[in-house]
Amino acid sequence: MLSIDASVIVVILIVWVLVFVLSKLFFNPLRKVMNARKSRIEGDLQASDKAVNEYERRVKEIEDSLKSARATASETRDVFEKEALKEKEQLIKEMSEQSRAQIKEAQARIDKQVSDIKKELEAESEELAKRIEKKILDQ
Repeated sequence: MLSIDASVIVVILIVWVLVFVLSKLFFNPLRKVMNARKSRIEGDLQASDKAVNEYERRVKEIEDSLKSARATASETRDVFEKEALKEKEQLIKEMSEQSRAQIKEAQARIDKQVSDIKKELEAESEELAKRIEKKILDQ
């Protein structure tokens, strides 16, 4: 059978001492470093998630402000276009009124000239008639 002698007990003691010493000098510091690393990684992941969420929130805010700015710009452009159309219509109306006034003025001048020419022609025709009458009577 198996016989246990003192060397086995010494080996077991040496193994336990090595386990204790290695735990204190190697495994525990290694666990601490690994736990610290794990904590930092988790913290970095949380910070990364927080940064991504903040980024997405800011992007959404920027997109919303861009939509708002586009809507405002569109409304402003529409207002300016309506005002420009009103001004254009007003200018056309004014030009039309001015044209009508000029046409009436030109018509009045033409009527006056026609009237003056008629008077001149009447005067000339009377004078011509008198000359013809005088020539006929003088003969």
